[in-house]
Amino acid sequence: MNGFDGIKHAEFILETIKKEGADKAATRVSKSVKSEMNIDAGRLSLYRTTTDISVSMTSLVESKKGYIAGNDLSEKALKENAAKAVSLSRSSEKDDGNDISPMQKGETLSYGDTQPNNEKMYERLKEFLDYTKSAYPNLQLNQCVLDFTRREQNFANSNGVRFTQSSGIYNFSAMFFAKDGKGTSSFNYSGAAHLNLDKPLKDWGNLDEIMRENCDQTLTAPLSGSFVGDIVITPMSMIDFAGTMLGLFMSDMPLITGTSIWKDKLNQKVLSDLFTLHSFPRKPGTELESLYTQDGFKAENETLIEKGVLKDFVLGLYGSKKTGLPRCVSGGEGLIIEGGNTAKTDMIKAVKKGILLGRFSGGSPAANGDFSGVAKNSYLIENGEITKPLSETMIAGNIVKMFSDIISVSKEKVDYGNAIVPWMHSTGITISGK
Repeated sequence: MNGFDGIKHAEFILETIKKEGADKAATRVSKSVKSEMNIDAGRLSLYRTTTDISVSMTSLVESKKGYIAGNDLSEKALKENAAKAVSLSRSSEKDDGNDISPMQKGETLSYGDTQPNNEKMYERLKEFLDYTKSAYPNLQLNQCVLDFTRREQNFANSNGVRFTQSSGIYNFSAMFFAKDGKGTSSFNYSGAAHLNLDKPLKDWGNLDEIMRENCDQTLTAPLSGSFVGDIVITPMSMIDFAGTMLGLFMSDMPLITGTSIWKDKLNQKVLSDLFTLHSFPRKPGTELESLYTQDGFKAENETLIEKGVLKDFVLGLYGSKKTGLPRCVSGGEGLIIEGGNTAKTDMIKAVKKGILLGRFSGGSPAANGDFSGVAKNSYLIENGEITKPLSETMIAGNIVKMFSDIISVSKEKVDYGNAIVPWMHSTGITISGK
């Protein structure tokens, strides 16, 4: 990292915060170098390299917290920000939930390339551009970005915790729509992150399938009336719904405030026994690893929901101290939803009437999990067959009920690098058109 010594900076920050009068201190110091290639409006258009520095400081005076973040590693700036953090602590309210992680053995994790393979990046991006022009001539690539980011992240606190993680990751994202003589599709997007460029970009995630579907969605039809039927949820939407459940029922604030409907459900059945959710930030979990959690603990793999039984919340140190419930040892990273025994094609065949949900656009669900929104890039399913792409179609239901009424989970899974997710078939969803 060109002489960057994150731990040395972290040690200086901790020493300075303590000198300012803090009882406890924690800091994060990171540097990332991103090399990026772009496709804009269907043409290779840009190559650039950017460097980003990030510094955050936490100060505790008694149980009063001060926090400040910046991007200047000069001694003058670090001293000024350390003084501000301590000053913020002194002016804050006492809160017995504020603390830092205890002493742990220092550890370093390094993975991925140390430098971008620029030649291979260009080859893969040009290959992708040529492939889409040939396979999907009606597809309009709005923007595609392939980047390699080398990042060093350091965490340290005054209890003696020292973690350093270095990673080299290739990220690809694509946004597109289709246009032909019949009409124009809604835009869609996808992406993934991996440690190498061994696979063509079209095979990252399930991008090729999404592009193919997008080209089939230029002529859509509104649904007439409404009905209660089945839903087949695609992997990208599965990630969104799973994240919503974690945020509504399993994270710090809903459990601290008591709004979580699962607050008294630990080790009880909350969902279908066909649903298992792992949080595996370390091998053999997802491809992209996390050495430590956001609150400064060494990350460990764990299962959050096992065959419908709630095994753990995703509480950080603060939430754990405020609620008295266990801290989440994984930090909630590296989500893996277990696949099932049903082929995706058989899943569709089992639907009498319902919707294949490509993308969901809606507001924040209610505290009990009720949701409603627009089904984007989606299809009507009738008598086991996909019959037409839909427009102006709303779906509504309850996220807990939807994940409790699971009919099947697909054998096929999509690997996004930081998450691995299957398709899911459920029922009881209100589907309505004009």
